[in-house]
Amino acid sequence: MELDPLESVRVYIINPLSARTFYDMSTSPKLRIRLPAPSETRDICSLEQAQYRFNWGHDPFLIVVEGKAVSSYHDLMELAKQDRFKDKEFLEVEVQPLLAGG
Repeated sequence: MELDPLESVRVYIINPLSARTFYDMSTSPKLRIRLPAPSETRDICSLEQAQYRFNWGHDPFLIVVEGKAVSSYHDLMELAKQDRFKDKEFLEVEVQPLLAGG
């Protein structure tokens, strides 16, 4: 079977780390991040940027989104897809340092 070179071919690449169903990033809330600093420093980033913004699982920090700890980008996407957050402009994120001790 020969392919017609003028016929267009579409290829869809599915990222296994992303949400299982299509999620429209253009309508998703942004993240307002409170950093662990003496001043109330806040940073804003998109959900897409968050994949590379945090060193998931390797930093000595706990990432808390809307009061729920998340440990991976996949967890963050699952949380952001919930109906209760669909109309929010921002999700509140706290980056809390993990302290060892006893």
